[in-house]
Amino acid sequence: MKKRSVVLFICLFSIGGMSAYAAPSDSSSDPQKQSVSENIWYSQPKAKIRVLNKLESSATTLTIPVGGSVEYKTLSISVSKCIVRPENLSPDSAAFVTIKDSKLPMNPFNAWIFVAEPGVSVFEHPLYNVSIAGCAGEIDNKPLVVKSPSGSTTEQKGQNAPNDIEQSLERSIQSQH
Repeated sequence: MKKRSVVLFICLFSIGGMSAYAAPSDSSSDPQKQSVSENIWYSQPKAKIRVLNKLESSATTLTIPVGGSVEYKTLSISVSKCIVRPENLSPDSAAFVTIKDSKLPMNPFNAWIFVAEPGVSVFEHPLYNVSIAGCAGEIDNKPLVVKSPSGSTTEQKGQNAPNDIEQSLERSIQSQH
């Protein structure tokens, strides 16, 4: 029994000590291993929007290209931007949508809707619930960096002037924290 304990101890010590002798990894050469800011997002060309029809108790998923719009019953849903978090961070997607109802006299809904935080902005409607199911298509390799609350602007890599949609994303993300 003592012999087994000694062998087990040596094996555990060897396995635990191996990491101390392992060659250091160079994470700067591999972008997937780099530490990524929580405020980095990537664009995708399509948004998957889920519409719940409360009257019929049915859900429909619409795939809308960024810059396009789709008609669903009395709703007109437009998508201006769809973004996702990098794979090595907690998953989230967001879309900037504009929703109008041709039958109800209401102001258009213009806001970011998040998958992980649907309560940040809610489209209030008596018949429909609209949420984002995610983004689709090829991920753009240029990150959208949202400044932390201490910063005052957002930047697209290589750009200095933020647009209104990116500023509204910054405000929406700050309201989550």
